Amino acid sequence: MRRGKLTKKSILLVISAGFFVLFSFFLDQQVIQKEDKVRNVEINIQNKIEKVNELSTNSLTVLMLEERAQTLTNHYTFFSTIFYKTYLNLERDDDFKKHFNERARKYLADFIKYDLNWILYDLTTIREDTKNMSFYYYEYKDKKLQDKVESLFSFSHDIIGKSIYDKMVRGYVEVDGGFENEKLEDIKFSSNEIYEIYKYLFQLNKEFAISIKKLNDISNYFDKEEENVTNELDLLTVHGKEEKVLKNYFILTSILTQILSLMALLFLFRNIINERRSL
Repeated sequence: MRRGKLTKKSILLVISAGFFVLFSFFLDQQVIQKEDKVRNVEINIQNKIEKVNELSTNSLTVLMLEERAQTLTNHYTFFSTIFYKTYLNLERDDDFKKHFNERARKYLADFIKYDLNWILYDLTTIREDTKNMSFYYYEYKDKKLQDKVESLFSFSHDIIGKSIYDKMVRGYVEVDGGFENEKLEDIKFSSNEIYEIYKYLFQLNKEFAISIKKLNDISNYFDKEEENVTNELDLLTVHGKEEKVLKNYFILTSILTQILSLMALLFLFRNIINERRSL
């Protein structure tokens, strides 16, 4: 061996050490890229989790609102019918009338009047409560569904005849800056007007039933959206695990190549030393 020159074995060891160093550098770059991908996947997973929670909350809110509306419509359907049928029998059936005192008919008329007052109050209240719920401001992909949300529990006072409406308004008195219907029972309505009130009750109560159907459609929408986003979340979770496995694989392989590079350098030094001793 000439002084300053390497043998073929030493050259091979130098090439091997260089190859392992370069390969280790390549693997380190892959690890950095995988870390970026894993970070992006984790951000997407967190966004999907928040989306699922939002959809789940909206679905639960809609179901609770639907249950509330169902309770109200059941109440008004039952009591308005019972009150009016009893009122009608007291007016037309003398034998039926004998089982009640003379004020029974007036009491039932008052119940019917107050039912109209309370159904207006409940429709207004549930409408205002709906406007304060998150699902009301959700960005729906379906324009028709958006229109259904905006029309929930909507009604017009014009449904009530003007003469009856004017009488009902006179029953309100101002109390502490607000209005209460303290004198509603003192307002007298004819049998025909009581019948008209009963019909108004029926028409207003229909709005609960219509809105319940709309709420059911809205609930189904959120359930489907939640299912789709959950499936996307599952795929992202699997993809995230795969990216982490690849990242760990690159890390371990990089460590191994660094060890091999060091071993190649050690063998190179040993070989150079042995060659120098043999001179």
